[in-house]
Amino acid sequence: MSTENQGTPRRRRGSGHPIVTLFTDFGQQDPFVGIMKGVILSLCPTTAVVDLCHETAAYDILGGSFLLLSAVRFFPAGTIHVAVVDPGVGGPRRPILAQVDDQLFVAPDNGLLSYPMASGTVRAVRVITAREYLLPQRSATFHGRDVFAPVAGHLARGVPSERFGPEIADPVRLPIPRPRRDPSGRLVGEIVWIDRFGNCITNIPTEDLEATAAGPTRRLRAILDGREVGPVVQFFAEVAPGAGGAVIGSTGHLELFINQGNLARKWGVETGASVIVDLGHPAE
Repeated sequence: MSTENQGTPRRRRGSGHPIVTLFTDFGQQDPFVGIMKGVILSLCPTTAVVDLCHETAAYDILGGSFLLLSAVRFFPAGTIHVAVVDPGVGGPRRPILAQVDDQLFVAPDNGLLSYPMASGTVRAVRVITAREYLLPQRSATFHGRDVFAPVAGHLARGVPSERFGPEIADPVRLPIPRPRRDPSGRLVGEIVWIDRFGNCITNIPTEDLEATAAGPTRRLRAILDGREVGPVVQFFAEVAPGAGGAVIGSTGHLELFINQGNLARKWGVETGASVIVDLGHPAE
């Protein structure tokens, strides 16, 4: 793992209150998220707490990591991101504090930070061992409240990262699926996330798609598990309502869709489904 050891990143001058984001699979039915906010605000009342997402699929560590990466680059230097998708809560997995580029991440060491670590410069990763920065009583089921939220609160108060525990060189990093080309030159990827509209986001980034030469009279088409979805277009409404297509979405990756419909529900799509991009029929 490539790391550069630096201290706690400073917030940009004029940024005002410390910023803590919360990213979980807790949903909104239970008070879990609100309790975490209460812990953070009890320690640092001036914190600006941002709900990043609480509807990521339960237990989906790698999918959550992809979503986390899609959001964190829009936050200023010194932001503290609390990420909790933690099926191993209460077990031997470690709680960690990582600095990636100029932002901090407080999370379980289960691969949830795989995408941010792969995309940025990992400056330090620490295992959280300093009990004085945790709640006095810790449950086996809610480390979001008992471990991660209080650490974030103390960081927001200005406690340096070095006080939370020693550096480690072996954080869990899950394999990230990468697109490839098959023997015929077609671009092959997979579905890594499905959003609430049923759009199916792939692991194919803009630059890989642009490298697939379509030629002046042919356009690219997207194929999902052997079925043609439709052409690669510039925007949703370029195809008729109810028709399928593919577009570069807000994450910078190709996503498959049905215009004003739900592709995932209609076709029964799940993450991991194979996606192929190749040359379609000559344009009329």
